[in-house]
Amino acid sequence: MIFDSIDNKDSYKHFPLLFQALDFLSNLPENTLPSTGTILIEDQLFFNPVTLVSKPESECIFEAHRKYIDLHYIVEGVERIGTADITALTETVPYSEEKDIGFFAGTADGYYNLKPGQFMLCFPHDAHKVAIMSDRPAPIKKIVFKIKAQ
Repeated sequence: MIFDSIDNKDSYKHFPLLFQALDFLSNLPENTLPSTGTILIEDQLFFNPVTLVSKPESECIFEAHRKYIDLHYIVEGVERIGTADITALTETVPYSEEKDIGFFAGTADGYYNLKPGQFMLCFPHDAHKVAIMSDRPAPIKKIVFKIKAQ
């Protein structure tokens, strides 16, 4: 798992797909959420815009992926995300190859409050519980990139 600011994108130049995603994000006008998902490289690098309202942690569930690394980038609002190593959790919904997702229960190892301009990279072993509210439900706009895990 990586938690960082888009201002540090040049630190990732040696990771071409990640750098391409970060470069794309850094060139978006401030507070702009694209209206549709976009494929930058077929089956390797694409994103979807997400609009949600954060909620109590008790209503959130861990998810993890095998084929893709998630890059969560906050455009507006504050999103609290809990993370844990997938091996420390209990599978609640078996992994779907078609949807590239499985769901889990357990305790987070850490929490991160993502603010505009910050991103979190979740690798296949990083289960992540998204959309957790900080102190009360609030709107969030973000972009979720899918980066092919190699």
